Formats: sequence, structure tokens, C-alpha cells
Amino acid sequence: MGELELTPGSVLQRRTEARARKYRGKLYIAVQDQALELDEVAQAIFRRINGTSTLREIAAELAEEYEVPTDEATGDTVDFVAQLFAHGVVEIVA
Repeated sequence: MGELELTPGSVLQRRTEARARKYRGKLYIAVQDQALELDEVAQAIFRRINGTSTLREIAAELAEEYEVPTDEATGDTVDFVAQLFAHGVVEIVA
């Protein structure tokens, strides 16, 4: 079986093992013995991971919301979600 690669067309969902907690205005995601602190943009991406939207669709929403070029938002979204994937926070569904 080959290694899965994230692309702008990938669809992901949050893993049930990943726990999100807001503490003092910051969002933390915990998986096993790891915790990740998410900044504002990372939180916006994480909230949109729903098992149906592609990374391209998520990035397009962010590009509009933050008034940045779509290509830049797409690259940043794929890069960040790859980190979430590597930490076991999300899984690829399509």
C-alpha cells in the first residue's frame, strides 16, 4: 500500500481520538500525549475540517475571509493540515 499524499482535492475529517479544548482564549488539540496550540488561522482551518469539504474549498473560504490570494491560502492550508495529519489529529476520507 502506497503512502497517502495530501492534495488540494483531499477531504479530511477529525479523528475521534483528537480532543479540542479552549483555554484562556486559545484552542488546544490533544492526541495521546501531544498537545497542539492553534492560532487564529489554524483554528479557522480546523473548524472547517468536516469530512465533506476539500482542502481547496476550505482554502477558498479562508482566502475570502482573510483577503489573501487563493493560491497562497491553498498552499498554507495543505501544509498545515499535513501537520495535523502527521500528529494523528485528522484522517483522509477522500
